[in-house]
Amino acid sequence: MSVRRTPEVTDGSVRRAAVAGIAGPIGFLAVAFGLSALRHDVIEAQGWASWPSSMALRGAVGIPMIATFLWLTACYTVFSLGALRPALGDRAVWVGFLVIAAGDGLLAFPTDEPGVPPTWHGTVHLVGVVVVTLATLVAAAGVTIATRDRPGWRGWRLVAPVPFAAAALGAIGGFDVGWVKVVYVVGITLPVAVIGRTLRRDGNDAGAAATEARSAGSPWRSSRRT
Repeated sequence: MSVRRTPEVTDGSVRRAAVAGIAGPIGFLAVAFGLSALRHDVIEAQGWASWPSSMALRGAVGIPMIATFLWLTACYTVFSLGALRPALGDRAVWVGFLVIAAGDGLLAFPTDEPGVPPTWHGTVHLVGVVVVTLATLVAAAGVTIATRDRPGWRGWRLVAPVPFAAAALGAIGGFDVGWVKVVYVVGITLPVAVIGRTLRRDGNDAGAAATEARSAGSPWRSSRRT
């Protein structure tokens, strides 16, 4: 009878890649909220319903937000291939995050301003919203299933419903309502940092245990013969 083994995170490269899962969403939200404070004229004109996509509008001043969407693309790609694939192995998880990364790349195309006829780049942006939302839900479900037998992931299981609740709120309340849009964006973005943090902690704990085991089994002693 085969015994199902739970993979452990002991490789330092996996722990480093997990940082991308923390830095990506936190950096994205920090820049998005920061730009909304600096460009309050856009918020006053369009409201929060167009945020954070509205921060990428109006030429050169929109470049920081475009770069931030690309930042998420890079971070989630590293997180997927460098941390999630070797640590969890579930294809729904790491492929899901690759799709999220691709969707964030689509979001880097500027959205359309209210009242302006649809443009090709605005349409690409809207496709990105759908891709990111669906892929986030698939990945969140995959992480929950892949870690269901791991006591250390109890914190994630408490957070896992948040992306689903945020997506449901957006679908029911309408994405054209400002506070709903803010809750939706934060709700599908920030929980990723919990995954990254948990992988980092698992890796540190496993690495410390492995080091202790090697030390305990070593024939050498700290004392030196003179």
